[in-house]
Amino acid sequence: MRFASFLLLSCVALDTSIAEEPTPAQGGVDAGSSVAAAPTWTERFDQLWHRRDESQVHDQLLELLKAEQAQNSADVHLRFAAIYVWRADGLPDGSDAKAAAGKSGWMTADKAIEARPNDVGAQYYAAAGIGLYSEGVGILTALGEGLESKFRSRVGEALRLNKDFLDGAPQVLWGRFFFKLPWPKRDVTESIKVLRATLKSHPRNLRGKLYLAEALFESGSRAEARQLVNEIGSAPLGEDPSEDRRIKAKATQWIARHPMDSR
Repeated sequence: MRFASFLLLSCVALDTSIAEEPTPAQGGVDAGSSVAAAPTWTERFDQLWHRRDESQVHDQLLELLKAEQAQNSADVHLRFAAIYVWRADGLPDGSDAKAAAGKSGWMTADKAIEARPNDVGAQYYAAAGIGLYSEGVGILTALGEGLESKFRSRVGEALRLNKDFLDGAPQVLWGRFFFKLPWPKRDVTESIKVLRATLKSHPRNLRGKLYLAEALFESGSRAEARQLVNEIGSAPLGEDPSEDRRIKAKATQWIARHPMDSR
C-alpha cells in the first residue's frame, strides 16, 4: 500500500501482500495433479489490488469483499481496511468524507488486530487509518481526542513486526508523523532523518520521496526537494502502479504549488 496525511499515507503505501491464514486444499485435488485449483477469493482480490485506481476494478474488489463479509474473518477485515485507507488518502484534508473513511479503516483494521495481533498489515492499516481520520477532523482535534498514543502504539507494533512491510511503509508513516504534528510537537529534522534512512533501503518508495521532499523544502533545502519531486515524475511505475500513479499526481500538484521562484 502505497499509505498519503497526518501520519501517512500514505500512506498510505498500500499493497497486496496482506497476510492471510492458510487455506484448506481446494476441491480434493492431489498434490501431483495437473489440474490447477480455482483461485480463492483472497487470491482474486490480491490480483486486482494493483489496479484499484480503476473505478471498475475498485467496484470488483468491493463485490468480492461483500460476498465474504459474513465470514467476519481477519482476511475480510484487513482487506476492507486497505480499501478504506486507500479511499481516505485520496480525499481532501478537513473533509467529513476523509474523516469517515479514515475512521472506518482504523476501526476495521482493529478488528483484524483482535484476531491476529501479530499481523503487521493489521497494525499498519490501523495506524494509517488513525492518521487519515486525524487529517479529516484536524490534527489539533485528533490530539484532543487522545489519538497520538493510539497511533504510536499501532505504528510501533508495525515497525517491530516488520519495518520493511510494503516497501518500508511503516517507516514512511513514522517519518511523516513528525512532520504533521503541530508546534511544539512538530520535528521536521526528525522527519527528515527517518525518511532519509528509509529511502536508503527502499529507494523506490515514491511516497517516501515525496514526504522527504516536503520536509526538506520546509527546512530550507529547496533544491534537493525539487530534485526528489522531479525524480518522482520521471520514475517508472513499480510493483504497485495504482500507488505510483497517485504519488506522481501528488508530485505534479506539489510542483504547481511551488514555482521555481518560490522563496
